[in-house]
Amino acid sequence: MNIDWSKITKHTIDIGKLAFPCEISDLMKQFKIRKYLYSVRYKGIMIKYGMSADNSRTYGERIYRQIGHSKSWETDLDINGNSKRLNGSSGSDWRIVEEDFEKYYGFPIDKKDMVVTIYDVTNYPFKTIDPWTEINVMESTLIETYVELVGQKPIGNLNDESNAKRRPKILTGTWKGLFK
Repeated sequence: MNIDWSKITKHTIDIGKLAFPCEISDLMKQFKIRKYLYSVRYKGIMIKYGMSADNSRTYGERIYRQIGHSKSWETDLDINGNSKRLNGSSGSDWRIVEEDFEKYYGFPIDKKDMVVTIYDVTNYPFKTIDPWTEINVMESTLIETYVELVGQKPIGNLNDESNAKRRPKILTGTWKGLFK
């Protein structure tokens, strides 16, 4: 399945400029992004590729939850003196990513130098009846391309979804042809 990357709009979020992690959701809502891929970089180091194609009530929830768990939000306090760092279980896998990053690179991640790139596929012309599977293939393609260039997966891609390209897919035209 060929991906037409020219039909995918990219947006960049400089996390260091945000006052609260929830501003990620505000930006995603502003651009009406519901289906997306994303990459997270720290000082130019690729940390992770990810994706979401759910219909959560919160725009960009996957990114917001992960980035909101970053340890560097811990010292940022709101007007009540509470930490801005998220504590729930959703997205808490980011804490492991940060621990692994620090062990591997020898220094911690600070949100000041973190950049998230959003690949907006909300209106992408999907070829199958299952956009989630196609977005999963797009994510696998980004990771595989990175591996070809660098020789290993980004440290934050803990789970291997490389078999996404081999999963069966029903083309939209085939599906429509069954119900004439």
